Amino acid sequence: MDTIASRYAESLFDLAKEENAIQTYQKDITKVQNIFEDNVFVQFFSHVAVQDEEKINILKKSFQNQISEYVLNFLMLLVKKRRMRYIQQICQHFQSLCNDYFGIKVGKVYSAYSLTPEQIQKIENAISQKEAKKVQLRMVIDESLIGGIKVEVDNHIYDDSLSYKLESLRKELLRK
Repeated sequence: MDTIASRYAESLFDLAKEENAIQTYQKDITKVQNIFEDNVFVQFFSHVAVQDEEKINILKKSFQNQISEYVLNFLMLLVKKRRMRYIQQICQHFQSLCNDYFGIKVGKVYSAYSLTPEQIQKIENAISQKEAKKVQLRMVIDESLIGGIKVEVDNHIYDDSLSYKLESLRKELLRK
């Protein structure tokens, strides 16, 4: 992780703690992160040919009454300091700090097909019990699994996919 992004994320997190509004800031940063996933926006707000005042006006019009005042001020600071190119890393690090604070582990659930929110919730509950921490999972479709699921949390993998079972069976048969 870039040290510049880490410093900005940690500063914003400290402000969120000071304001006793970590969850509010986390929701706001999630909104910002979703918008700036499109690299075109990052390029626009990082471009030196566009005046800072114009960028700030666009931020105000876009985010006013959508996110907290301090998060909006934070975005304007990033524009003034020419740090908008780090926005995705800042958001990711901020989310990581929030998750650590709340004792939440984030992972991915891989499946050959899309899972319903109820199915994902059941998987999260089961993995949360195994990890002894609250787990939030993001859905990733991986057709190579054939069937079943694979869950990745931190560096731990829970694999209950059909492709894994077939590979295990193949190895077992070759061993004999």
